[in-house]
Amino acid sequence: MVGKPIERIKNAEESARNQVKEAQTESDRALRQTREKAEEVIQKAKKQVAEEKALIIKNAEEEAARKVVLLKEENQKAIEEIQATAESNKSKAASFITGRVIG
Repeated sequence: MVGKPIERIKNAEESARNQVKEAQTESDRALRQTREKAEEVIQKAKKQVAEEKALIIKNAEEEAARKVVLLKEENQKAIEEIQATAESNKSKAASFITGRVIG
């Protein structure tokens, strides 16, 4: 009589050990899958950030290039205005100098 209950207890203990092993195995698998998924998400995020960074830099460089062109155009206009003013004042300066020397 004592033998059957002891055998049932041993079987229950063995079953419990097996269930714990299975649960641990499943837990390990789930943890591994979660880590892999997290790494994928991290890599995708890094890639997206790198792409956005490259786009921002490209746009900034293009904007800077446009501003450089505009500044060059403005500077060229200013140079031409100064040259025109200087050219128009040449005759006045020559007359002034001639008047001083002769006069």
